[in-house]
Amino acid sequence: MARPLANDEPSTYFCDELKSKNMRNFATLMALAAISFQGLAQKEVVSAYNANKEGDYATAASYIEQAIENPKANVKNKTWRYRGEIYLNISKDSTLFAAFPDALTIAKDSYMKAKELDTKGSYARECQIGLGQVQMAASNAGITQYNTGDFGRAGGFFDLSAEIASAFEATDTMALYNSALCYEKAGNVELAVARYQACADIQYQVPNVFLFISNLYRTSGQEDLALQTLADARKAYPREQSLIIEELNIYLTNEEFDKAKENLALAAEQDPTNEILWFSLGSVLDNLGNADEAIEAYLKALEVKADYFDANYNLGALYFNQAVQGINEANDMWKPRMTKAESDAQKKLEDDAKALFATAKPYLEAAHAQDADDVETMRSLRDVYARTGDDDKLLDMSAKLKALGQ
Repeated sequence: MARPLANDEPSTYFCDELKSKNMRNFATLMALAAISFQGLAQKEVVSAYNANKEGDYATAASYIEQAIENPKANVKNKTWRYRGEIYLNISKDSTLFAAFPDALTIAKDSYMKAKELDTKGSYARECQIGLGQVQMAASNAGITQYNTGDFGRAGGFFDLSAEIASAFEATDTMALYNSALCYEKAGNVELAVARYQACADIQYQVPNVFLFISNLYRTSGQEDLALQTLADARKAYPREQSLIIEELNIYLTNEEFDKAKENLALAAEQDPTNEILWFSLGSVLDNLGNADEAIEAYLKALEVKADYFDANYNLGALYFNQAVQGINEANDMWKPRMTKAESDAQKKLEDDAKALFATAKPYLEAAHAQDADDVETMRSLRDVYARTGDDDKLLDMSAKLKALGQ
């Protein structure tokens, strides 16, 4: 008799039972693997901690890097705090620091990550102290690199110091300024300008930083930006002579006297009580050879500020130079036999020159009153006194110059 086909039900039950057993075994294996994985992660963290404690920072770094690759360890605040401490210690050893040049950046990133994971703030103080130590170490490293002439790397360390400060809503003004200086010395115009501008934004070392920015643009062949920087700065500091003089120097260097004249004339008209603008305009006109207009500008400066040394000196010097020119022309006219007309013309030149010396005298005396140690003023006055017959003043000024070794 043919046997009936076997019933599928027992077979189905057997398969289900086998599947259930396999699932239990798989779950058990996974649990064991997780325990093993977690244990491995914990072992790496502990090994890193112990190596760091023993001063074996390179080994500690190796262990902690393995730990942060472990998903069970890299979500723990402790792992990142240890990492920050390890790399901070590495930065304190010059030999190790050379092998791990990014140690301070890694330390900063690690403490910041630890701070992020510390949602309850249980280790806020530890993270803050650690970051403070990294900031100080970065600043010191910047100074060291600056002194060795590695200005680019020095700038990077000062940037790191400033970055840590900003994370706590503070501003490390010295770090910002130092990084700008370092990048300037390294020839990195873009970063130097950016850092100096950051200083300007917080009103640190202004208006000098605008001069530094302008100079960086000039030396890199970007004079348009240099002039724009000065123009913008003068809106905020309209009476700052250094800005005006720097702008003036650019025009004078390029022999663009007319531009300088137009620029300063407009500025002076907009701010007629600004003696510095009038003085600067007078200086430009003087260079252009427009003596009468220069005199007018100098006088306007003195109307605003009577004891303005530069305006008094320049005006006195202008008259003095005109007088000297007259004397030279009179001397050039001399010859053994002169007609009456020639003799009269020569005498007029001499008389006019003497009058100009007399006109120069009060302005030079005013300048001397403001700066009694300025040798050029004293020399000019000595010559003026000799020409105007002020013998007592001549002797006095000569004695002063002699006392100064002149």
